[in-house]
Amino acid sequence: MYIKDTTTEDKIQAKISKIDAKEIASINRTKRFDFNWNAEKLNNVYQLIAEGVSEPLGLMSLVERPEDFAIEIHLIAVSRDNKGKQRKYERIAGNMIAFACKEAFAAGYDGYICLKPKTLISDHYKEKYNLQSTKLFLVSEGKNSLDLIKEYYQDGEEK
Repeated sequence: MYIKDTTTEDKIQAKISKIDAKEIASINRTKRFDFNWNAEKLNNVYQLIAEGVSEPLGLMSLVERPEDFAIEIHLIAVSRDNKGKQRKYERIAGNMIAFACKEAFAAGYDGYICLKPKTLISDHYKEKYNLQSTKLFLVSEGKNSLDLIKEYYQDGEEK
């Protein structure tokens, strides 16, 4: 798994790890991420970190939905300095979505993930990650989830 420096095109190894309530509170105080992440403490919250970068670059809250055979991405955010055309790194959100897909396969849900995106980013998720709309959620499952895992877990090789 890697992120890419938008200036140098260098690939930087990245990893996703679960964080606890204390770490969430500490990150929330930095104001580097939109949303109140303290409200997510009861969920499984993960951070994306990269080699040589001291602060988390992405956060994601996952909720298991066994009744729907799915993992819900309850909340996902890229740090404020990595949004838009002036971002320093790319592939942050894609890595986190691919991680959620892996978790959905591990849970026996055939890679089924769902998320309720903000209206402004919905089209981006459909185009960039091939997520499908059910009107209420954007979803990925099966082959598309496998394709996302392959794309973002390829250990630094370009596609």
